[in-house]
Amino acid sequence: MDGTIIAVIADCDDTLAPDTTGQLLEKFGVDVDQFWQQRVAPLVDAGWDPTLAYLCEMLALVEEGPLETLTEAKMREIGPQLQLYPGVPEVFSALREEIEGDLRYQEHHITVEYYVISGGIKDLIQASPLGEAVSWMWGCNFSYDDNGRIAFPRRVVSFTEKTRFLFNIQKGFTGESHRNRPYAVNAPMKEERRRVPFENMLYLGDGPSDVPCMSLLMKAGGRVLGVSCPMDPLRIWTIGYGRRAHATVAPNYRKGSDTYETLKVALRGMASDIAGRIEYEQGRLLPPIP
Repeated sequence: MDGTIIAVIADCDDTLAPDTTGQLLEKFGVDVDQFWQQRVAPLVDAGWDPTLAYLCEMLALVEEGPLETLTEAKMREIGPQLQLYPGVPEVFSALREEIEGDLRYQEHHITVEYYVISGGIKDLIQASPLGEAVSWMWGCNFSYDDNGRIAFPRRVVSFTEKTRFLFNIQKGFTGESHRNRPYAVNAPMKEERRRVPFENMLYLGDGPSDVPCMSLLMKAGGRVLGVSCPMDPLRIWTIGYGRRAHATVAPNYRKGSDTYETLKVALRGMASDIAGRIEYEQGRLLPPIP
């Protein structure tokens, strides 16, 4: 493990974009508030996993009529129309340039990669501009019937399931070659062979489903930023200041915004730590401050 890769990992819904599933449902005339409050919430109260509950209620809407034309092709047609938060996805290339354009960091081959781990629908999000802006993404998905309609939950990404993909990134098990290898991440691997150490990861998330990833990285020396949700400002308190996030930012990623500057400072700090370790090993610097 050379430890020169910085991985920025983000949730999607209410972190990089207003709820994408809600945006999809609106396209089909579904009352989004009613969907979450009257259809999904009772299932959660009855013990259902929240993510599985919303996927199954979408399938119920196929049978009832409102989503009877929701096909894989329609999902990919709507994806490019999704509203993203200001500055997304341009923020990814801009921040990468901030780091990879620095001569000191270039000397040590320090690079920045981006990933999305979402409880939303991957086929939908992948079709948005985010699909081209990140190295890889994980999310929920449906299988499709012979007519292309959504037919059954094929992948469910919920809560602690998200941490599994941090290990995928750490070990370098990402991309098409590992898409259909769910057990590969459990194979033993020596620390020195792992591609991205946890301390080189920065996680962005907005609420309870992100807490396992946040907690893991906080304990492992990574960086964590909480993103406030405009629709539910109090939700950010579930993250727990100081315990699960280093700071809280608004979902405005435009260059020059407070959020952009906070991300830039965090990434520069991580890059400086990496450069400092390398230079110390080369005998060029005093030991880094622990």
